[in-house]
Amino acid sequence: MVLVVAAAFTLQMVGANPAVSQSQVLTAFEASDDPGLDPFAASWSDAPTVEMALTSQQLTWPFGGSSNLLEARALHHDGMLYIRMSWDDATRDGRTLQVDHFSDAAAVEFPARAASSVPSICMGQTDGGVNIWQWRAGNEDGLPDSVEDLSPTGYVDRYPSTEELYFPAREAGNPVAQSHPVQNLVSVGFGSLSTAADQDVKGAAEWENGRWSVVFTRELSHHAAEQVSLGEGATADIAFAVWNGSEGERNGVKSVSQFVVLEVASGGAPRSTAAWLGIMFGSLLGMITLVVVFGSAMDRSVNRSVRELRTDPEPSPT
Repeated sequence: MVLVVAAAFTLQMVGANPAVSQSQVLTAFEASDDPGLDPFAASWSDAPTVEMALTSQQLTWPFGGSSNLLEARALHHDGMLYIRMSWDDATRDGRTLQVDHFSDAAAVEFPARAASSVPSICMGQTDGGVNIWQWRAGNEDGLPDSVEDLSPTGYVDRYPSTEELYFPAREAGNPVAQSHPVQNLVSVGFGSLSTAADQDVKGAAEWENGRWSVVFTRELSHHAAEQVSLGEGATADIAFAVWNGSEGERNGVKSVSQFVVLEVASGGAPRSTAAWLGIMFGSLLGMITLVVVFGSAMDRSVNRSVRELRTDPEPSPT
């Protein structure tokens, strides 16, 4: 009975229910410290990790995608939401100096507004748009100041490379040509991808030991009709995508996850499963000790009563 009670207590505390199907939930607990844009900030150690299976995009040609697994975490702090993605990639593909060079990239996708059913996993649909935050390794190192920075052995005759006028895409405000590595995008189906009115999503990444770690951040509250609105206590669907540049992946050639549930918790992270197991075993040990002590005391009391009965003289006949 003690074991059953202790096991039930532990399952309740860790939120597990073995009698029903478990859906994947990514919970953003409140962090005590601001993780900022550092994928390795200490705050991330308190965020539970959710492993997300990836499959190659198979909804429209060209198909493809070579990554098969990523880890996702989420936090919020002082009104800001933080999403962290991490996955294996043997090569750091950033510079795209030739037409056959492609950048590593990653993205998170939300339905643009809450609905009873989620939109298409790949780029949404006409009656169900999506809001996409995309990071590209090609912009992670910033933009070059001159043509010579792109190709030290190159030469352009009379090219005033330090003037903004001679970088027309950057001067025109093309978001791809800017120095920040994250774009805030909206889509209502294939071929409809465009930049959102507000470019308020930030991000940064680190490649270390053959693994990318990327952080996205944005204010929780947002009221633009084409973008996801979030807040403490809210839930939203979220999906992930990864591009491996060295495998020629770009545009629709990518690896994608299914939609999972993102929960923005109103408090900090609870104790870990290991901590609850420690509490369970401590409680179990305490209950066993009480049973042993109580049983020993009862046993001594019974023995004393028996001895007293044996030493009492027999009652005299009436």
